[in-house]
Amino acid sequence: MPEPVNVWLVPLGRNNQEEVPGRLSLEPVALIFDIDAGGGETLPLTQIKKVGRVHGSPILMLTHLAEGEVLRTAFYFSKPPPVPSRRSASATADRPAGLTGALRRSGKRRDQRANAGYLTGSNVKKKELVVEWTVAVRQAVRQAKS
Repeated sequence: MPEPVNVWLVPLGRNNQEEVPGRLSLEPVALIFDIDAGGGETLPLTQIKKVGRVHGSPILMLTHLAEGEVLRTAFYFSKPPPVPSRRSASATADRPAGLTGALRRSGKRRDQRANAGYLTGSNVKKKELVVEWTVAVRQAVRQAKS
């Protein structure tokens, strides 16, 4: 079992995608995430459907069941890049229609490139750790299901 590690949990595809800092540990029957602000989450290994690493980034990705629903959760081994604030419709309403879309895409692409660069740089330092966790969680899930 790998040593517990500080990570940021990001629930994907849900209303709240804010990162939650905490400590991840692997037990024989569950993946435990202790939230820094108190509390925590326990994910039974038998509910994990897929374990993967996002190549080129320090992210461990899990697909799992919770209350009959299939969920995806990302564990960032480096602080996640900031999520750009979405422009409100009123902020772009006074611009000509042709420029609004082009400016928004340009800013979005710039943010995506910056975030990808940040994650790639972080991956250099954390790759071995993320690979170790990916392999360990996969093995633990296999053992729990057998």
